[in-house]
Amino acid sequence: MLLQDALTKSNKSVLITDMAELISGLSLVGFLWVHMLFVATVIIGPDIFNNVPVFLEKYLLSQIGIPMVIILILAHMVLAGRRLPNRLSDMKIVWRHSRLLNHYDTWTWLFQCVTGVAIGILAAAHIWTVVSRWDINIPISSERVVQSPYFIFYIMLLLCGEYHAGVGLYREAVKWGWIERKKVSWVLDAITICIITLGIIALFTIKGYAVISGTGGVQ
Repeated sequence: MLLQDALTKSNKSVLITDMAELISGLSLVGFLWVHMLFVATVIIGPDIFNNVPVFLEKYLLSQIGIPMVIILILAHMVLAGRRLPNRLSDMKIVWRHSRLLNHYDTWTWLFQCVTGVAIGILAAAHIWTVVSRWDINIPISSERVVQSPYFIFYIMLLLCGEYHAGVGLYREAVKWGWIERKKVSWVLDAITICIITLGIIALFTIKGYAVISGTGGVQ
């Protein structure tokens, strides 16, 4: 099947598809990091956190941004997923080869595939949760985060999302020859660790407001 694809697909079509995958991936990483910075405003204070959704609503950024993000996620899943093994036998082969090669870039690709599937499921649940209860503020967010399943859910989404973004940027930088392999790896590892740390602090801060209020939200 791979040989057939290699013989029938033109270099131009492969390049266009790869560029579309790159653009969709970079757009999603940009959104993810900006979204994390917005969430992290809760560390500074609840008023700033509450004002962010108000600002987005005022300029219709939420109404425009959420559908665009959904389209980007779906497009990226299709573009990046075209190389994923979709049969159990192929998955077993990939796993055996990964163990045999035991190479860093092979493992990063494998775990990026796993986190990509996980993000598809977790992001869908997250978007549904936000859209079904449109208002975003400290009382609503703290009420949700203080619940154990949701807290674990957001930790998993944070770890999967930031790992996938960091490794994705690393692989694209190496693929297109933008930056030397070791340099980009150190830089992206540092950024990923910082954003994950920021996200965890923000989650515990939001949870702390629920504990202070004693009712799952700030009164």
